[in-house]
Amino acid sequence: MKIAYITNYLGKEFQEKYCKNRSFSISATYKCQGLARAMMLAGHDVSIFSSGITTCDVKIKSFSETELYPEGKLEIIYPIIYSFRKFAPLNSIMLRNILKKEHRKNNYDAFVYYNISTDAVLSINIFINKPRVLEYEDNIFNKALVGDKNNFVWLKRKMYNYLLQRTDAAMVVCTGMLTNNEVSLKVLTPGIINEDVTENIDYKHHKLSIGKPVKIFLTGGTHYSKGPDLLIKALKYIKHPCEVHFVGNGSFDSAANSAIKDVPKIHKVTIDGYIEHPDLIKYLTKEADILINTTRNMGVALNSAGFPFKMMEYAAIGRPIVSSQIGKLDEEFNSYITYYDIEDPEAVARAINDVIENYEYKISLSSSLQKLALNKYSIKGVSETISIFLSELQKDVHK
Repeated sequence: MKIAYITNYLGKEFQEKYCKNRSFSISATYKCQGLARAMMLAGHDVSIFSSGITTCDVKIKSFSETELYPEGKLEIIYPIIYSFRKFAPLNSIMLRNILKKEHRKNNYDAFVYYNISTDAVLSINIFINKPRVLEYEDNIFNKALVGDKNNFVWLKRKMYNYLLQRTDAAMVVCTGMLTNNEVSLKVLTPGIINEDVTENIDYKHHKLSIGKPVKIFLTGGTHYSKGPDLLIKALKYIKHPCEVHFVGNGSFDSAANSAIKDVPKIHKVTIDGYIEHPDLIKYLTKEADILINTTRNMGVALNSAGFPFKMMEYAAIGRPIVSSQIGKLDEEFNSYITYYDIEDPEAVARAINDVIENYEYKISLSSSLQKLALNKYSIKGVSETISIFLSELQKDVHK
């Protein structure tokens, strides 16, 4: 099939030209790149249509770029983009216009859209009588703002209902998404591990360094929904000296920043900032003793808030993982991870203490998880899953 895939993808050329010295998130790009490559490996031709980001403070002319991967050529097409805050609706219109034009020329066989968005709302009816697939990573009803708030829920509900009524299938990141059977055909795609990871990890038996602090790493965003304040406040309840590192883009949560001044002197908190993806994997492999995910569950049903992309990369690195309930996946995956069940600093501390006190056992679990992740969630592993899913989708549409 020829697949049109809309997502806020940031290609290498786009990043080089427009993203330097700008705050932007790259995790969605890595996830979508992995899915595109998995679909290509399954024999499909994929073109990404991207409305970019709104933080470059410049008008960007429409252009396309091509990235070469072992699976083939991945084309990324950008409309005219007004990269200014609050201009996303206008960019969605521009995206629809170029998508409609390209569909007339190429007659795409299927449409994949990333999350519930104005991009998808405006573009989905271009593909009447074609298979339409939702890639659902971020639950639109998450209470991810400070104070467990979510703005414009009424509008999001309308968008959700509109799109789901026109959707044939869904790729979801966690088991609790779309449990009400709005979409009958679903597949679990929680994360994809690429060469940035596989070429920069090792398989050595890791040990804690005697007489040195335990190094704990939290990667990704450091805003409220990611829970950096929970980790910093947890240090009050950990007696073993720890060195906590935050790695990622964006502003640091104000509550977390305030909590740093109360951290006991035996501990150290370091904000590393953004690190290029391959270098990040090398850094974590070399330095991390414990990898942590403190993402808040954000007020929706269990396993319905969006499985964090970093959890799969954590798994592949082969270090013990401490995680909130949002990092749960399936029974096998969960059996190798230390979870805390209350979003509270003392609960986080208990989980960290458990890992430190039982490190040999926890590292053996993480080694088993590493093998699972590299086998099941590599591009090859996900491609096998996607291939079956897309074949079933074609059968359903042509009934």
